[in-house]
Amino acid sequence: MATYTWYLQGASPTTIEATDIIQFAGGTFDSAITVGEYNSSTHVESSVGADDSSANTPKNSKFISQSGGTGGDSQVDIGGGTVDLDTIATGDCPLKINFADAASVTVTEHILYAYDGSTVTDPPTGVTFVAAEQGDANWTAAEGQASPVTVADDTAATSHDFFFLISVSPDSVGEKTAFKLRDELTYS
Repeated sequence: MATYTWYLQGASPTTIEATDIIQFAGGTFDSAITVGEYNSSTHVESSVGADDSSANTPKNSKFISQSGGTGGDSQVDIGGGTVDLDTIATGDCPLKINFADAASVTVTEHILYAYDGSTVTDPPTGVTFVAAEQGDANWTAAEGQASPVTVADDTAATSHDFFFLISVSPDSVGEKTAFKLRDELTYS
């Protein structure tokens, strides 16, 4: 049987349970992000509102620019200043997704995107969401199933790890809770 496990990486990874929320915040848990700015921290919020990732020093990736880096690369800040997106190592990517199966399988047609929480073709409402697979040179405005981050195919194995940089900015004042992240793949 195939399994998906999502993690927010940090000093140690925090498993993101089905009832948890990936919280994008200002500098600390539950702090607001200014309209037009991007998240300065990322956390795992439990179903009862607790910061499940607090002891794990969670990783964060903050969008800086789409094309201001070397040779037009996108830029990101992972806590030490602005760098080119494609220089980030797997251990510094906030989101790790593991797909495993008892049989050795090949993963193809893999995509990741945000949507409005009910219809996968509809982009999130009230936020700008960008994402990149580790090693990508540029951010993708991964909003809705029609504009996802396209993930490189992976060779046959029983366990597949995928690493993503994710960043969000509110378009207006107020808490934004009506969007979800979705990961889709085909395996054989």
